[in-house]
Amino acid sequence: MEDEQEEVERVRDWVGRLEGFASALDDIDGETPSEFCENACYAWQSAVMIDPPPRTSPAMAIALEGLNALLQVMVAVAMDWADTPDVRDRFTRDSAQDRSKDALDRVVAEGHRWLDEGLPPSDDVKQRISAVVAAVAEAKDTIESKNAELDTQDAEAEADQYGAILLYRDHRVSDAPIFTKVCSFTEEENTRYVKAYDRLRRMLDSELLQHIQYESDRLMAVLIGVLRELGSQQLSLTNYAAMDEWKRKLRSALISFTAALQIHEYQTIRSARRTLGLGREQVDAIKQLFADLKRESFDYRWLEALRDALQHGDINAFRWSFNVSMRSDPEVIITMDRAYMLDDFLTDNRTKPWLKRRELEELDSDPNVLDMIKAVQPLMGPLQERLDKVLYPNTAQDAATVRELIGRFEGRQGAYYLQTGPGFTRRRLAPPQMPLEPRVLGFADTYQADDEEGGHEDCDAGNAAAS
Repeated sequence: MEDEQEEVERVRDWVGRLEGFASALDDIDGETPSEFCENACYAWQSAVMIDPPPRTSPAMAIALEGLNALLQVMVAVAMDWADTPDVRDRFTRDSAQDRSKDALDRVVAEGHRWLDEGLPPSDDVKQRISAVVAAVAEAKDTIESKNAELDTQDAEAEADQYGAILLYRDHRVSDAPIFTKVCSFTEEENTRYVKAYDRLRRMLDSELLQHIQYESDRLMAVLIGVLRELGSQQLSLTNYAAMDEWKRKLRSALISFTAALQIHEYQTIRSARRTLGLGREQVDAIKQLFADLKRESFDYRWLEALRDALQHGDINAFRWSFNVSMRSDPEVIITMDRAYMLDDFLTDNRTKPWLKRRELEELDSDPNVLDMIKAVQPLMGPLQERLDKVLYPNTAQDAATVRELIGRFEGRQGAYYLQTGPGFTRRRLAPPQMPLEPRVLGFADTYQADDEEGGHEDCDAGNAAAS
């Protein structure tokens, strides 16, 4: 009788432990359902092994039933991960936890029934433990087999990291976009495609030239803002605090625009050396193109000088004024301060021989900065075209390489990507990829070495990649 009561108390203890464990599943680590299941099984198995009940006791049956319940959920998660194509239909951390809680609650309920109605006979307990041990072993074997299968997939993916990927839709298969690998590349092919594509993209982007335009737009936006307030009489010329604020905004925008001109020069030269790896002859040719523009354009060379003055001399190296009249629209006038430039800044220009003091001295008035900007803007596009011929001397070859890449997609409709790492396995459905922009593909597909204008038209490949 005493032994039976001891068994009852032992069962009560393990039912309580399992019930407490089930109520604390929120504390189990793991972001994915598989991580949660692995950690939950490990945690409960560790708890059993640290202080196990007697091997043939009803309490051991409760402990093992709890482990088996968790393992069965783990098997379901493993099979679901491998066999459910649509990720939206798979287990989540929360759904795996909910199923684990339900499974453990059933074991706890069985334990409470034993406590209420009496413990099962010892032979039944032994049979139950044997059955649970066999079920646990089978579950572990199933999981290990599936993991081995997934490991094999991962190993194969490691050996096939590059290729053409198509993203498309087919509502007959799935409502979600579909990634599929059209073909594989060798590492050498991938490197060749990526480098050719990247050079064409850089050439088309002309980011440094675009930066000049953006800063010009910013300056114009400030001018429009002050003119709008003057025209609507929201701003008074006698409101000195507000006028000073507008002056500071104009000054910042002017500094940014003139800096953009110099950034265009400096970073173009730097990119030629470091990013594109051009030789000294090509770098010198690029420097000469900028030197030629400075020599030919009064406005370009003096805007650069104004930039140096604003950043290294005096941020007020310009003058500004407003013309407000009842008969005409308000006008903002920004001029270079010749007196400052001649007397304080241009004391030594040996490193910039294209700056001639005489040019400023012979002017009747301070040069209008806005007129200088307007005069420079049409020069930048032709300059960039000449720069591109030096920066990208193998455009025809790169275009041919990208056309070869386009052909690897077999004309299929959808968005084009390059695979850049292992994937297309159950553990990693979508591999890392690099998108191929339709405008770059279109340029390559229509590029003609003797007629570069044709290279900017749309083409079937670009449209296919945009579909």
